[in-house]
Amino acid sequence: MVRSSVTLLVGALPEAPVQNSATRPRRRDIQGLRAVCMMQVLAYHAWRIGSPIGVDAFIMISAYLMTGSFVRRTEAGRMPFFAERWAHTFKRLLPPLVTTVLATIVASMVILPRTRWNELITQGVASVTYWQNWRLAVVSADYFAANRGAASPLQHLWSMSMQGQVFLAWPLLMTCCVLLAGALHIRPRPVILAAFAALTAVSLHWLVADAPAGRTVYFDTRARLWEFALGSAIAAAAPWIRPRGNLARVLSLAGFMVLVVYCVEPIGHYPGPMAAAPMLAVSAILLAEVPPVPGSVQRLLSWRPLAALGDMSYCVYLIHWPVFVLTMSVLRRTQLGTGRALGAIALSLVLAWLMRRYVDRPAQDRPTGDRLAVRKGLIVAVALALGLGPLYGTRAVLDNRRAVERATVMDASGDPRFPGPTALSTAEPVDYTTSPIPGPLTLHDDWVPSFPEACPSDHDALLAGTKTNCAVLPGADADSPRVVVVGDSHAQQTIVPLAAELASRHGWQVTEYLTGSCAFGIWDAYRASCVQRNEAVLDLLTDDPPDIVMLQSTETMQDHSDEIQRPGVQAAIEYLTSLGVTVVGVRDNPRSADDLYECSNRRPADTVAGGCSFSQRQYLAEFDPAEEFTSIPGFIEIDPTDLYCYEDECYTIIGNVYVYMDNNHITGTYSRAMAPELADRVDAFLQPA
Repeated sequence: MVRSSVTLLVGALPEAPVQNSATRPRRRDIQGLRAVCMMQVLAYHAWRIGSPIGVDAFIMISAYLMTGSFVRRTEAGRMPFFAERWAHTFKRLLPPLVTTVLATIVASMVILPRTRWNELITQGVASVTYWQNWRLAVVSADYFAANRGAASPLQHLWSMSMQGQVFLAWPLLMTCCVLLAGALHIRPRPVILAAFAALTAVSLHWLVADAPAGRTVYFDTRARLWEFALGSAIAAAAPWIRPRGNLARVLSLAGFMVLVVYCVEPIGHYPGPMAAAPMLAVSAILLAEVPPVPGSVQRLLSWRPLAALGDMSYCVYLIHWPVFVLTMSVLRRTQLGTGRALGAIALSLVLAWLMRRYVDRPAQDRPTGDRLAVRKGLIVAVALALGLGPLYGTRAVLDNRRAVERATVMDASGDPRFPGPTALSTAEPVDYTTSPIPGPLTLHDDWVPSFPEACPSDHDALLAGTKTNCAVLPGADADSPRVVVVGDSHAQQTIVPLAAELASRHGWQVTEYLTGSCAFGIWDAYRASCVQRNEAVLDLLTDDPPDIVMLQSTETMQDHSDEIQRPGVQAAIEYLTSLGVTVVGVRDNPRSADDLYECSNRRPADTVAGGCSFSQRQYLAEFDPAEEFTSIPGFIEIDPTDLYCYEDECYTIIGNVYVYMDNNHITGTYSRAMAPELADRVDAFLQPA
């Protein structure tokens, strides 16, 4: 019904002399332009050369060509139904995308640690179904991170997801414009131009005025919607703004020079309005439909090697990033040197040629004959099934294994197979034939959970904007002693289980104020939101002093013994103890630049400790830097070092339990196993008082 209505309206519109899109000469210079953009992407990802504008240029080209084709067909009276457009587009895009995702996940499950498999499967599904950019925003991926080797091998598919979302929306939007034009008895081109010009303005205003701060905006479709809309608006306006003759050649040359400057020099912040410059430069080349005479940009871009690279640029883009990331993972490098980067590029080109030959080109050239829309739709359905079937099947297997691992962790308390740090103080023989816990598939669930009750609403108001987790563990009764735990994620992993153990023994009430990367101290050198959190908590402690405050007293450094007192902690201790509050400080644990869980798979079955080992003096100060605060009446310092290290060596598996969940956080499982011993030490100090 919708299709017939659109056809009638289009047929009723005044006809314009439009060149038949089927007979339009193939512009080899556009393929060369794609090749230039692809070379920029390769250079930026390999060596960070220039500005990251290659994808923005691809966006401009895709939107320009899609909209131009749609408008020309509409004016010729044979506009395709939007469902047919979807089938045609995704029939070409999905087969190479699905092939890349499946091959990347197979290679990743061979190369990357099992701790990353869950997220890889999720991102694989997100990539095949075109919402990978939103998934990356959720997990707070950093496109500009220095360590490319730690990035997701599917991270680059954020741009494919954005394009997929636009390729779904644009035909619908343009169909609505055609319907409106028919209702107004005017040609559709001005209506389409007005719609995309308005969308460009609204989207660009959002980016400049209302876009959220932070790195996740890089993956936000709204941040680049104006780029798609600008390309479409220029395509709609092309008959009125297209330069001719020598003017077209001069403008395209100027556009090419601007594009090259952006390719080799870092200019501007992305995503942002600065992208308009290279995009308008690309537009100048696209609008110049002139013969490729000698000396012109069109002749240069029509050079056969460039055009050949442009023909397979989609495949190169899909393949190059997984090759880069997995190569760095195998070599354990954060960046590739010149020689290895050239080798990775060469391998990407070879694999892209194979993809182009055996997957991409057949998807473009077939099917033929009658009922094309149905056949194309069938190819889309088959590609989705071939992609999602293995992914969901693998997820089901991993979910089953994860359930087993989670049950083992839940039942570990009192299990002689998993004694954790208590194994250090026993002379009993050991035989750890069972795999240590937590397993790799449940590792990211091993964060210490929040207390069960929310803080009072007035607390939330004071802490608004600080991303502070405020929660309460109720006491035995209303008059129970009150304990406050305040600090960062290290306080969460180390102190919260200790406070919970003390609360279970004595019926205390415990409140936690925890903010990532925000230690507690009276010092204005912390970041703005951290200063706000510390000041708000300090006001709460001043207005209604608790009995005990527990905090981290020291801070360790990665792979170094320069352990320091937490900034501002001495002032906080002196102030709180002056209010009559007992302050319990806990010394920090070792930190490393390497992942201490992933290196922990070497474990003798007949020793209490294993995994990676490292010198205690290399990672911790010889003496606890916070020990000097014990001269302050009311301060207690707890040092758990002997539960991480013994005989001057620190280990990553103790008593068949992983000590670390990453490069610096203690696992919740190990922390809960330490809590009884640490609680005994706190009680030893408190009982005389």
